[in-house]
Amino acid sequence: MKVIYTLFRGIAFILFLFLVACSTTRRLQENQYLLVSNKVKIENPAKEVSSGNLLSLVQQKPNDKFIGLFPLKLWWNGIFKNSGEKPVILDLSQIEESKDQMRKYLDNIGYFRSEIKHSIHYKKKKAKKVTYEVKLVTPYRIRQINYSIKDDSIIKLVDNYFMTSLLRSSFILNSRALDQERNRLTSILNNNGYFGFTKDYIYYEVDSALNSKQADISLIIKNMSIPSDDPTEPPLEKNHKIYYINDVFIQPNFRSFQSDTITHDTIVKTLERRGDPILNKYNIIYRPPLKIKPKVITRSMFIENDNKFNATDAKQSYKKLNELTIFKYVNINFREVKDPPKEKDDDKNYLDCVVQVTRNPVHSYSIEAQGTNSGGDLGIGGYLVYQNKNLFRGGEVFYLRLKGGMEAQEGGATTEEAKERKFLYFNTFEAGIEANLYIPKFLAPINQDIFSRYFRPKTNINLGYNWQDRLEYERVITNISFGYDWSETKFRKHQFFPIDVNVVKVATTPEFDSILAGESERFRNQYTDHLILGMRYSYIYNSQELNRVKDFTYLRWNIETSGNFLDLMVNITGAPENDEGFQTAFGIRYSQYVKSDIDIRHYFVFEKKHTIAVRGAFGLAIPYGNSIDIPFEKGFYGGGANGMRAWTLRYLGPGAYPNTNPKIERVGDVKIEANIEYRFPIFKVFKGAFFYDVGNIWLLRENETFPGGKFEINNFLSELAMDFGIGLRLDFKYFIFRVDIAQRMMDPARDVGDRWVIGKDHNWFYPVYNLGIGYPF
Repeated sequence: MKVIYTLFRGIAFILFLFLVACSTTRRLQENQYLLVSNKVKIENPAKEVSSGNLLSLVQQKPNDKFIGLFPLKLWWNGIFKNSGEKPVILDLSQIEESKDQMRKYLDNIGYFRSEIKHSIHYKKKKAKKVTYEVKLVTPYRIRQINYSIKDDSIIKLVDNYFMTSLLRSSFILNSRALDQERNRLTSILNNNGYFGFTKDYIYYEVDSALNSKQADISLIIKNMSIPSDDPTEPPLEKNHKIYYINDVFIQPNFRSFQSDTITHDTIVKTLERRGDPILNKYNIIYRPPLKIKPKVITRSMFIENDNKFNATDAKQSYKKLNELTIFKYVNINFREVKDPPKEKDDDKNYLDCVVQVTRNPVHSYSIEAQGTNSGGDLGIGGYLVYQNKNLFRGGEVFYLRLKGGMEAQEGGATTEEAKERKFLYFNTFEAGIEANLYIPKFLAPINQDIFSRYFRPKTNINLGYNWQDRLEYERVITNISFGYDWSETKFRKHQFFPIDVNVVKVATTPEFDSILAGESERFRNQYTDHLILGMRYSYIYNSQELNRVKDFTYLRWNIETSGNFLDLMVNITGAPENDEGFQTAFGIRYSQYVKSDIDIRHYFVFEKKHTIAVRGAFGLAIPYGNSIDIPFEKGFYGGGANGMRAWTLRYLGPGAYPNTNPKIERVGDVKIEANIEYRFPIFKVFKGAFFYDVGNIWLLRENETFPGGKFEINNFLSELAMDFGIGLRLDFKYFIFRVDIAQRMMDPARDVGDRWVIGKDHNWFYPVYNLGIGYPF
């Protein structure tokens, strides 16, 4: 009876949707048709022409569809007239406009006078499909390129950079490539002293009257046109001027609303060029007191006296100054020097550079609150944050965070104990302090000029102290790290921490000690004192470009090692082992291991904010020497809101462990995980997602606490966990609040042959709810 009732409800719902769909056209007038879809069909495809690019030029788009299938907004309008989204009524004039835009696009990429037709498939009151049929012509190709340049200096530059030209014989005659070549040549000239040169001085003459689908191109660079003193005479032609830098003036506390007549003090800061005895002078003009060291500003400057004007150096200076958080406004201007100083070369043209910067407030305070969901245990936390943007007058940024939190932890202790320590709803507590110092230079006793000035490293110093009071134990974690980060290029970044120290002190309760006594050594080691002294390196690649809708890739590779220096010192000093047979430093057993992991993602970005995100994550950690197992906090884990979302954090795996003790948190030595997520807009700030996760963690050796957890090359594929689900995201631009609901598909904790979850028994449906801030990846 229940099955029949459920079936009846399903049929009724489908019928309702059908009726709603039909209602979307009932208000249309005669000769009005609802536009359902557009399609571009290319009769003779070419790799240079994408149907997707042509489709994006269609002027009239059909109504938005939820996940690309259901026009929910249109259906809603069919029920309530003044809500949802009005039906898009076919407009023949916009079809013609779309064809014109396609023709212009094809002309621009070399397919001149291609043929474009259209056809419309009508069904009742709907234009089911508008098909644009494109027949490409044979494109024109470049036969030869000639240059017409009157300025010998420019001829030499063009010749020097000829190998990077975007135009070659046999290339398709593409107006976009022609324009990009103008931009390339303009950039070269701007970087070689030609201040004020624009691409308007460059133009082409094209001879396509060869009757062979070939064209000859003449690239012409005009000279400057100077009005004649005699208005009856034609303008005079002169070569473009090459400019050199005269003086650099820096105003470190510029205020645009104050008069320039205010008295200024002037500091002339002199720096020696690398490997050059000639001195480079920066004129610091300021209102006393000067609250930032002059060298902080000059270290960010790429513009130097007597060098040719270079637009890239100006942009780099602007970028580096903006990276100093003490400044909120940066402006760089150049002005021509009419009367150069006597010591300057009379045959040269000079520019003065004026740099104006406005300071941010040095001190700031903030209070942050957060909700947490750790392994299903709900909690609250907060931060009190202090920031100083100029701690030692060198542009150093200092952060101080005071942290406090409470969590409602289930299990682990008796009910009586939980009641005694309960505060409101919470029974576990955490407090800590974090300090971070960012120094905008490479802090080391070596000459910084050995590094390229385009990516000089920055220094990070971090200190932290964290106290955790759990039902089973009390833990104190102290960490210290010292390292550097630098950008190699626009997309590549490096981080290196030669010093990375973690000290973990744990005090367990007698009740928990009795539980640990029956577990494996690996599990017991998770709750013992240990010391980690190592180093780590990260390489980050991110091809995402802000404000551009395009596919991009993100990659992060990490490698770290610990304990080698301490082990060397212990061996040199001949320190004895402790009672358990391990070496110690400062009375604490130190860890030895090497660990590496990689996280690679690719984002397929489509129109209308639709995205498919794909991620692969792989990791391996190998303990050795003074360690039998990887430290708990350094191990790989599965589950949680950012990984395998149908499992709570640290409660997946390892391997085929049958989950005989569901209260034990798990970490592993090996991690394999992959995720795919389709993200789509719903309405305004509401976004949706469908996702699929697959992965697990494993151990490198057998463990009595986690039987079945060892990684075996022949078995690991059958031990991969799988889940799928749906997500709702509230995108407020500055932050994203996320709710993901996941359902298990394959559970490696079940017996072999019985790991497929869906439909196995009456209670197979057990969704897991995940709350998060930001996207999972």
